[in-house]
Amino acid sequence: MTWNPFANTKKAKAEKQQQEAEAKAAAAREAGKKDHATPKRKDAQAMSYTPLIPDPKDRKARRKIERRRARAREDREYAAMESGDVSQMPKAERDPMRIYIRDWIDARWNLGEWFIPAAIVLLIGSMSISSYSTVVGFVLAMLMYVYMFAVIADLFAMWFTLKKSLLKHKKWDGDRSELRRMHVLTYALSRSLQIRRMRVPRPREKKRGVWPD
Repeated sequence: MTWNPFANTKKAKAEKQQQEAEAKAAAAREAGKKDHATPKRKDAQAMSYTPLIPDPKDRKARRKIERRRARAREDREYAAMESGDVSQMPKAERDPMRIYIRDWIDARWNLGEWFIPAAIVLLIGSMSISSYSTVVGFVLAMLMYVYMFAVIADLFAMWFTLKKSLLKHKKWDGDRSELRRMHVLTYALSRSLQIRRMRVPRPREKKRGVWPD
């Protein structure tokens, strides 16, 4: 190439750089890329981040679906407890120890089963009759207290007998912490104080005296 001392070298260099930049930009557009520098790693991660929490509209719809599913599950579990289907009951009610406790208490005659209705009748009778006969009212009040102490004694006997039966049938290894963890005492007491036909889960045997193995 012939050297031209009159040529403007700076202008020629600028035009050459502009042509090269345009060529690179055109090539980038043809390849489907943006005509700017590659973003840094943290910027790319921030751009690609998708929040886990959906927008308010989707969250509301999801909550509605979750409530519907939870209600359907609760209805299914309650129906299973009404029918006695152990496989569909809540997880806590499917525990072998709880199944044995339910069957054992349902087979037993419990004095506390009728305590609440009897106490209400005796208390109302004592209060209403006391205005006519203090002696009869006092007798009814004493009958209520005698019945209450008999129920307490029966509950103590039930608890000690139940623990022996759990050990005998290998439903419990003797660890008291397991009884506390499973809330066995409160579970057994609450079931024994309920009227048999109103217990949930329903008794699997129609009659008393059918003891579990």
